[in-house]
Amino acid sequence: MMKHLIKAALLASALAAAPSYAASAGDYPNKPIRIIVPFAAGGGGDFIVRAWADKFSAMVKQPVIVDNRGGGNTVIGTEAVAKAAPDGYTLLIVSPSFATNPTLLPTLPYKTPEDFTPVGLVITYAMGLAARSTLQADNIQALLANAKTSPKQLTIATSGAGSASDLAAELFREATQLNLLKVPYRGAGPALLDVASGHVDMTFTGLSQIKAQLDDKRVKLLGTSGRARLHSAPDTPTIAEQGLDNFEALVWWGILAPAGTPPDIVLKVNRALKQSLADPEVTRRLAVIDGEVKVSSPQAFSELIKTEIARWRAILKPDAKNTAKR
Repeated sequence: MMKHLIKAALLASALAAAPSYAASAGDYPNKPIRIIVPFAAGGGGDFIVRAWADKFSAMVKQPVIVDNRGGGNTVIGTEAVAKAAPDGYTLLIVSPSFATNPTLLPTLPYKTPEDFTPVGLVITYAMGLAARSTLQADNIQALLANAKTSPKQLTIATSGAGSASDLAAELFREATQLNLLKVPYRGAGPALLDVASGHVDMTFTGLSQIKAQLDDKRVKLLGTSGRARLHSAPDTPTIAEQGLDNFEALVWWGILAPAGTPPDIVLKVNRALKQSLADPEVTRRLAVIDGEVKVSSPQAFSELIKTEIARWRAILKPDAKNTAKR
């Protein structure tokens, strides 16, 4: 009888000590929320999160901490979220690199997408191809013409292997057959800085990063990567318009939580995202990106991730070993 009482007491103690995420969902959130950006400060993900972080904080009535953890081709920050408690207090913003890393880096310290819970797609947009101001070309046709007469290899900065800028650079290299050397960085900010400083010839990145450097005439815009011209750069033709008919490279960003996060918490975060991104001030801040701001359902974002993983695996797998080393 005494043994049974001891076992019962131990079981009750264990249950009391165990975290009960579902039970805490009703009063979620009741402490600060951390959003991990797996890129260096100044890049696209950093800009996007900070554009709505204050409004999101107001919606959830809790402080929101934007935590930049760049490096490791986004693996460092992504791993931190994969291993975080599934309680809604640690979130992650991801881009196409999340879908390409399983192919490029087969020894990841987490499973994609199994170790994560989709919350929602946030935004999609086209990029600009920014070149150093001293480059002897103001558009794609001039770039191609000069490349035919110059033996110099062109360099293109990226945010790391498998990032949106890296994938755009790869598509651009295949479409133009240019002798391009990809130079990986820890984020779009450092990559663009080296282009503006004249150390690298060009880079693909969002218009929000390019604008300040364009205004200072430290870089110039050779073209944009979508099917239609951007409202924020109406005089700049798309790359497709400039002779590369089928060229298109888009960026998407979305929010994930650790696997096992209760569905009602996921829906609360999703609703708060929709409300904060619909705010006129946030709309104004994101207008420079010239993209489509629309928070999807968790289910729709889950399907997008699966589709993107399969799509890029088919494209990158034959060259995954070489691409990962660039």
